[in-house]
Amino acid sequence: MSQLQDLIDFSNEGLPQEYLKKACEEFEKANKDVLVDQPKSNFISNLSILLIGLPKVKDEMKQKLITALKGFLKKNNYIQFVDIELNNLGQALLSYDNEDQAQQAVEQINNQNFDAKHQLLAFTQKQINTINETKEYIPIILKSRQELLAFHKDPRAAVTIIQEKSKLSLKWLNPLEKKLEDNVNEKKLPPYDKLQWSPLGQYLVLFTENEFSLYGAQDMELLHKFEHKRVSELLFSPDELYVISYDGLQQFIIWNIREERQLRQIVQEQSSINSFKFRKDNKLLAFQAQDEIQFYEAPEFYQKTQLNRKAVGVKQIEWVPQTNYLAVVCYGKDIKTQIYLHDYQRNIDVKWRNIAFEIESIQIFVHTYGKWVATLIKKKQKNKVFATTLQVGNLSKTDPFEIDEHTVNEDVENIFTELNTGKFALSYREKDKQQKPTQQFTFHLYSVLEDPKKGIKLCQLGDQKGKDTNELLWASNGSYFAMVNKTKNSPDQGKVEFGQISKKNEQLVTEITKSTNHFYMSHAQWDPTGIHFITMSDLWHSVNIWSSIGEQLVKDTITKVTDIHWRNKPIHILPYKEEQELQNNSKQFTKKYENEDDKILNKAKHEKEQKKKEMLNQFTQYLNEKRKIYDDKKEIRKKLQGWDEEDPNSYVSYKKVIKEEVVNS
Repeated sequence: MSQLQDLIDFSNEGLPQEYLKKACEEFEKANKDVLVDQPKSNFISNLSILLIGLPKVKDEMKQKLITALKGFLKKNNYIQFVDIELNNLGQALLSYDNEDQAQQAVEQINNQNFDAKHQLLAFTQKQINTINETKEYIPIILKSRQELLAFHKDPRAAVTIIQEKSKLSLKWLNPLEKKLEDNVNEKKLPPYDKLQWSPLGQYLVLFTENEFSLYGAQDMELLHKFEHKRVSELLFSPDELYVISYDGLQQFIIWNIREERQLRQIVQEQSSINSFKFRKDNKLLAFQAQDEIQFYEAPEFYQKTQLNRKAVGVKQIEWVPQTNYLAVVCYGKDIKTQIYLHDYQRNIDVKWRNIAFEIESIQIFVHTYGKWVATLIKKKQKNKVFATTLQVGNLSKTDPFEIDEHTVNEDVENIFTELNTGKFALSYREKDKQQKPTQQFTFHLYSVLEDPKKGIKLCQLGDQKGKDTNELLWASNGSYFAMVNKTKNSPDQGKVEFGQISKKNEQLVTEITKSTNHFYMSHAQWDPTGIHFITMSDLWHSVNIWSSIGEQLVKDTITKVTDIHWRNKPIHILPYKEEQELQNNSKQFTKKYENEDDKILNKAKHEKEQKKKEMLNQFTQYLNEKRKIYDDKKEIRKKLQGWDEEDPNSYVSYKKVIKEEVVNS
């Protein structure tokens, strides 16, 4: 009987034994024959790498394949091997002069397309040993959407506190009691360079020089480490199933988080992590390459060359949610300035308004629900910016494109956006009488409004002038904002002003609700719900948490605090229609939840009073017990002392009288 028949029970298959025996022998023989053609040399040298994925060729074609491989390496400026052993299965051992060359060759070749049908995979001896030593593969378990939403619907906001860059604690903010409560016990962290939360808050990421590590968001246990030399930035897919890591120079790696597997590697100089954009449904990835837009398809992210598009001078791309549009911006020296929406399925372009003037830069912003697209255009003349224009295009009216705009005759330094509710703020330095920039700023605030008759309109909310703050942070609900100054060594460092958007005579206006200060402030951030605001000073180790209108909820000093973050939550837990209902009936819901808060708060007060009464009763009972013991021993004390200490007649009272007389000398 064959080994396969020993391992598998075929008794229920109803097949003759001679057929089973013959089939098992043939299967085992076929698998043994596969191993015969593996590379003959012992792969134990760190100077060699294993290359798989080459075309399968016969012996007489091997030399041509080697020549083609050398040409492929030369064409891409990859390191050339000094020796090669090639088999008939598309596998080869490449040898190099030293270990560094072998390692660099793996990084260059891995996941590259040799031709239209063959993708190469490269492994060092160390990587193969790691694979062989793996005992059991246990994939990362991602939460279902229902579990994730239940987890994030917890009304308490979670704060991550890092002390001495080595101790991590996760705390809940209790706004009713105005204190931080422990959620996860303090954990010891390994040395790291920086950390960040994933967009949905499932993972806490720690970066080191040659890898990044994922920790589970609830219990904060280490899930997996991903190796990438000099890794500095990450981009998660919207569902956090995939992640792209970037070394800050030229190497991008796409990973499958669930399977802990590298999918492909892209080498591109003069790019950044922002050159990649995932579609909201996670099915496509667009990459802004040099003068070209490339498309990669999930789950393996092979390049869809038929979708690739030439785009000379492309500077920015953005997917438009709930559409097939990719927004594209192209400009540069001797390059025609273009803004357009590319429909990748129909392969057509919807063009923006023509731009005939000289421009310094263009930025593009997309509404979270795909209703509009906005651009910020800096106009220049004689190499000097003289005006900045904010434009908003209505995606329901694109033939021709319905665009509303507003121009500021200044060189805007920064734009601050909130793309869920369509809020913008433009800031620039004010000038003195000699037209020299000062340390004070002006902020212009805008809101994108939807009108069934007038369409999409850009509404001015007002100006904030003469401000010592230089940054504006929008809350995710778009109803509140905070202006801060975190500039080190600035005389205004630590200034905070809270504001809100309110309706007055059916018009939206801005209102400053609180001006305060957090001395030597180094960190400021809204929580994901837009209800709480946190500030921190790494110099004084102080942490303050504020309400959305500037009421101080928590003031604390945390020993040697080095970092603090809100744990991320999905902004849109409810469907769009339900969110709109909440916004339209905010007063009704506010009153309802205020009553619930009062009940919770009164319950907390009642429980506190009950606890005080219980403690008082316990103490009174203790005193009574001690008094009884004291009274029982009264006769013994009388015998020992010879008198009754509680009888008033046992005491002698006396009065000291001081009499003064005048004596004549």
